[in-house]
Amino acid sequence: MATILKDAEHFDFVSLQGERLDLFGAALSWSDTVKTGVVEKLVVQRAGSIYQRVGAPGRKFEFRCLFQGAGARAAYNRVVDVVLEQPEGQITHPRFGHMPAVIEEVSGSETPGDATDTIEFTLKIGESGLHDAPKPAASALGQAASTMAATVQTESASIPSIATAGALVSARAAGLLIAMQAAETGTGSLLDVDASLAALNASVTTLDALPDTTQQVRRDAYVALAYGLQARNAFIAGSPALVSYSVDTPTSLSALMQRLYGSRAATEILLAQRLNRIRQPHSITAGTTLLLTDPAAKVITS
Repeated sequence: MATILKDAEHFDFVSLQGERLDLFGAALSWSDTVKTGVVEKLVVQRAGSIYQRVGAPGRKFEFRCLFQGAGARAAYNRVVDVVLEQPEGQITHPRFGHMPAVIEEVSGSETPGDATDTIEFTLKIGESGLHDAPKPAASALGQAASTMAATVQTESASIPSIATAGALVSARAAGLLIAMQAAETGTGSLLDVDASLAALNASVTTLDALPDTTQQVRRDAYVALAYGLQARNAFIAGSPALVSYSVDTPTSLSALMQRLYGSRAATEILLAQRLNRIRQPHSITAGTTLLLTDPAAKVITS
């Protein structure tokens, strides 16, 4: 017969109704399953796979336990009764400590001819609850950018001198949403998203520069751009975020990149040129707004 693991004695379950199962010292062995939440996606008529994180599921645990002695059957019956009444509660795992969990299954076995006072049983347990707040998908943030930009168009429509610029902001945000949805499904790419984001940034900058643009229109236009940035950053979660950077003094693109990024300036110059319409990279005026990789982010290169 298997020997109970003495270092695994700290194992119990307390249901949401406060019923405690006396499992202290009953564990013979256990196994843990920890999944990363990575899923494989195949794209029609394209070779290769795309791996994305959809969120890691809760950990799974399986404990093999033993009751023996005159009270074994009563103890096992109580385990079954408590779990059927309320399977949710909190477990104390010998290695991971306390956590909210749900008992998904109880299975027992006994051989009356060999030992009438011995019952072996297995508890299958799943960790419950979220470890962090759910984050909006990239396309959802893209939709928020498009919705806010539509508000900009409505607000600008009553002012003839900015109506065209306001409509352009809305159109560019709608284009970003389309590019983001295509990138998420594998029919588009990050290059398309970046091009659309650059176009949105340019249209917002143009609207901001018009003298008749109201403070409310400016605010809403930049909120739309902020949602667009968040959408792009959510899509490439784990990479340095993009931020809106305002040039404080006249400078060249190469000098600015060298000052902000140091040794990786050459790489950032290429990205800045892709994200922004820089007509005169050798002479960027003060007040110019650029989309750049967050200078505060640390990038580890191999």
